[in-house]
Amino acid sequence: MHTTTKHVNRIIRVLRLFAIVKAYHHYTTMQLYRQSLEIENSWKNAEHMSHWMNILMPYKETYPTDFLRNKDEDTDVVLDNYEDFKKWVKIAEAAGVSEKTLTAFCKNVDNLQSVFRLKTLGHLYYPEWLMALFLYLNKAISKAELENAFVEYSLFTGKSKPANIAIFRKVILEIEEVILQIAIKQINRENRKKNDNLTQKSCNLKKKL
Repeated sequence: MHTTTKHVNRIIRVLRLFAIVKAYHHYTTMQLYRQSLEIENSWKNAEHMSHWMNILMPYKETYPTDFLRNKDEDTDVVLDNYEDFKKWVKIAEAAGVSEKTLTAFCKNVDNLQSVFRLKTLGHLYYPEWLMALFLYLNKAISKAELENAFVEYSLFTGKSKPANIAIFRKVILEIEEVILQIAIKQINRENRKKNDNLTQKSCNLKKKL
């Protein structure tokens, strides 16, 4: 019975983390496209971006036209990612993380205040890894398939390599710690507000008496 409960709790934990990183992925994508709407969309800027991308990633040739943005399309991307963000917020709430806490977490990470690896490439890899772990825990895939899912790709060569599991575990623990810290701060803030309101009501009542 204890083993079964522990296994179920592990599945819920993975599902909660999966919802958190998926929500953050859509949040940061939404913010990125929002910012792109504020940037001048000129041919000169597109040429500059293409030039540097070809230096950084020579295995994938780009052209200025790849960086010319359509503002209507970007707006659609913002709206689509907002809807997806709200969807994953609901799933996270079912797994024990409130919308208020998750939104604060996303803002915290996006402002580079914590979990830097999630901000950089983690939000692209972690959902796939966590889903593979979820499937493995539910005996839907083998251990070999799980291990094969834990790969990442070089930004400069595009080649795959085994993921650093130790770093992944460290980031997962950091995500959970930051979520907990934010939730505690929010609870304490709400309690202070309630106490302040009670104190104010008590003072008002004494004045009337």
